[in-house]
Amino acid sequence: MDIQWPLVLFSLIAGTGGSLFAFVALSELVGGKGKTRFAATVTALVLIVVGGCLSMLHLASPQNAFAALTNIFSFSGISIELMLLGLTFVAAAAYAIVVKRVRNAAAAKVLALVGGILGLALGYFCGHGYVIEAQPTWMHESLPLAYFGTSLACGAFAYDIIASRLGDGKEELRGRMPVALMVCTTVSAVAVVAYAGALGFGGGMGPGGGPGFDAAMAHGAVFWGGVVLCGIVGTLGAGLVRLVGRAVPALPVDAIGLICAFVGGVSIRVLMWVCATGYLDLFAHTVPSVMLNL
Repeated sequence: MDIQWPLVLFSLIAGTGGSLFAFVALSELVGGKGKTRFAATVTALVLIVVGGCLSMLHLASPQNAFAALTNIFSFSGISIELMLLGLTFVAAAAYAIVVKRVRNAAAAKVLALVGGILGLALGYFCGHGYVIEAQPTWMHESLPLAYFGTSLACGAFAYDIIASRLGDGKEELRGRMPVALMVCTTVSAVAVVAYAGALGFGGGMGPGGGPGFDAAMAHGAVFWGGVVLCGIVGTLGAGLVRLVGRAVPALPVDAIGLICAFVGGVSIRVLMWVCATGYLDLFAHTVPSVMLNL
């Protein structure tokens, strides 16, 4: 099946924005610098907008966009994504206004917490809409977890980069930022391995290793280079260096980690598409995306 690049990039970029704002919420609750939180909030807003634009690009025509909006309360895959996208943006924007204009600490914490939860949910539900019976290689709960995990790792590294650039890295989360990075990269790696296992690597779901085994092996560079080397080894390695190598400068390690996490996130999404079978009419019956169950 053809790779739907707007959807690949939308899910990862928007999910990264949501996860980045979740770290803003964590910093509000645990402790950190306000200038880091504000810069991360602005970055998250930009990522969410870019992701939303990519999503609209996939809809291809005004009629499809209108159909998506008119079905917003259907609670299908795409409607949940759109709602979470909008609500996360509103919460993050409101937070930015409160911390800069209103200066109400309690309101800022509430908005950050709500927006952070919505942001994490956005990363998960960007993948959950693909879990449909029509595609055996998508019909597994590890798929949205892989979407969530890779977005989380990207958001964690992005937040640490912002903190390091502003000179606040060692003070963020009361010095526990490396631990948070290690947790996020581990979640990402476990989720990616779980979805690879669902495709047939490491156990198999049928003869020959699983329904997506042959297709994945036909794209070995994506799997071994993108998913395994970058998405698992590189991402985990960067997280481990940040955890144990306290004398190592944080910024270059974070940059490498973010690149690896992003490449791995793109690769696992590409793998999902190349392992799909048959053909899906994404715009049948004026529905923007059959796979998203509108």
